[in-house]
Amino acid sequence: MQRQVAVITGASSGIGAALAEALAARGTQVVLVARSAARLEEVAERLRSAGAIAHVLPMDLAEAGAAQSLHAAIRAMGLAVDTLINNAAIGHYGPFEAEPRERLTQALHLNVVALAELTRLFVPELLLRKGTILNIASTAALQPTPFMSSYGATKAFVLSFSEALWAEYHHRGLHVAALCPGPVETPFIDAMGPGVRRTAIFRKTMPIEAVVKAGLKALDSTRPTRILGAGNWVSAQMIRFAPRALTARLSAAMLKPREFNQ
Repeated sequence: MQRQVAVITGASSGIGAALAEALAARGTQVVLVARSAARLEEVAERLRSAGAIAHVLPMDLAEAGAAQSLHAAIRAMGLAVDTLINNAAIGHYGPFEAEPRERLTQALHLNVVALAELTRLFVPELLLRKGTILNIASTAALQPTPFMSSYGATKAFVLSFSEALWAEYHHRGLHVAALCPGPVETPFIDAMGPGVRRTAIFRKTMPIEAVVKAGLKALDSTRPTRILGAGNWVSAQMIRFAPRALTARLSAAMLKPREFNQ
């Protein structure tokens, strides 16, 4: 029986690499996408040594036209995709005026534009194959996130976009889901900027194994959204009824850089 094929962005480390490993263990053929060719090859070799079929496509999805190039490359490989996992993302922690303009542009393009473009490119074939799309959002999508304003806003887009597509396509056999973890113990946290681990929200992180387990459940279920952690789920329900100004202020208090308290 032909193996299913999953395309995973941001697959060189963290959640993307862990999901690739979990899917490969299921017998899925994986296409690993990220900027670093060397790190992708490390992941791919680890999977191949366990008997998996793993392809490597080094690509910076923050660049204009990258989504089209990725789609064309996969078609040239003759692969029919069953699962698309949009995991690649970048973020910034700190005052908005301190976020480098280049990084802001990269974040908006990678977290929003590339994700939407890739989804649009793959939806027609995923519809034919009754496939699945998993978009990695965040609990940051559930409320305003001062000092992580652009990152939280991009994840709010991911969540809304995913839920809309779920409602549009679930009756046609295409399952779309958004996964909303809290802070996960991966290199992504430290890459956001110094001081982020000293905030109330990032002081405690969840293990990547829990995220992978929830991600597999999201792929297998019919639900559009999966929020990790009972506390995060309860908070998400309470936020719906709280004044938005209050929610934003509470988030600011929990994310405020230490130097602002001096």
